[in-house]
Amino acid sequence: MSVRFLFWFNGQAAYEVDTGRLKKIRVVFGMLDSTKTSMAWYLFSSNGVAKSKRELANPDKMPPEEFGSRGVGGRDIQHTFKKKIGLDGLAFHPKGTSATLTLDASDSKRFIGCRIDKLATKAKEVVGFPFGLQTDIDLSPERTGKFDGKVKFLGTAPFDADKFILGPQGHAKTPIFGP
Repeated sequence: MSVRFLFWFNGQAAYEVDTGRLKKIRVVFGMLDSTKTSMAWYLFSSNGVAKSKRELANPDKMPPEEFGSRGVGGRDIQHTFKKKIGLDGLAFHPKGTSATLTLDASDSKRFIGCRIDKLATKAKEVVGFPFGLQTDIDLSPERTGKFDGKVKFLGTAPFDADKFILGPQGHAKTPIFGP
C-alpha cells in the first residue's frame, strides 16, 4: 500500500501584466491542506510574450488587466502527491521554480481550466495539478495555451473560504503586479 498526500487547489486570479517590452501572464492560486484549515499562496509568472511593434511605440505602461478570478463558492480540486511536502514545499527556489501553465477556456466561456505541469517540488517529485478560475470575458488567443514560467511561494495563511477571493494581502501584491 502506498501512502498518498492530499491537497486541494483553487485559482484566485489571473492577470495580463504589461512589463514594458513584454506581456506576462500571472496567476495566483492556493494550495489547501487536506482538512482545508491552512493554505499556501503561490504565483505563476510567465516568461513573457514580446509585444508588437505598434504596442512598443506606445510608451504608456498599462495597468494589470484581470481576466480570471474566483467567485464565492469556487470549486476546490483535489490532488494527491506521492511524496510528503509541506504547504510551502511546492516551489523550492526563492525566485521561483520552473513550470508550465496551461490555460484553456471552456465552451461556455465562463470557466478557465488551469494546469501547472513540470514543477519540481522540495521533495524532488515532478508534479502537475489542475485548478480553475471563472471569467466573464472572451479570452484572446494570447491568453490561452501553454506558458513557460516560474511558480513562486508567496506565504501561508489560515484558510477561510469567504476571504479566499480577496487573495494574498500585503507584500504579495508587489510580485503579482510588479516586473
